[in-house]
Amino acid sequence: MKVILFIIASLSLSLASDVLIDNKTGLMWQDNRAAKYIKKDWQGAVSFCQKLHLAGHDDWRLPTIKELINVVSLSQNDPAIKNGFKNVGGSGYYWSATAHESSEEFAWIMNFKRGYEYNNYKTYERYVRCVRNN
Repeated sequence: MKVILFIIASLSLSLASDVLIDNKTGLMWQDNRAAKYIKKDWQGAVSFCQKLHLAGHDDWRLPTIKELINVVSLSQNDPAIKNGFKNVGGSGYYWSATAHESSEEFAWIMNFKRGYEYNNYKTYERYVRCVRNN
């Protein structure tokens, strides 16, 4: 399989496997159609990433809120995500693996529509974007 790479800001876009590699952090991000359409509750999101097989890898995980903040682009709006990502769900709300400090019922989410983090009940359904160390 031939992989074509383009340099976009600090991200390399791999068109052959639906992933983005952030050269600055070394993280590989899921950016297939599932990242735009799949919604899960928090536990479902954790499980989805653990079971994901993408681009020849099976060591995916739900990203921390700090990792999600690293791909926010406040110079853009709707979506407020770095150039190169092509699959962003309608509301832009994505789960993080980071539990909220005040209650086990909440976890942090990132809104890629506006570029802000929030907390949400873990029982709500939000979009899922997985990550792995490259």
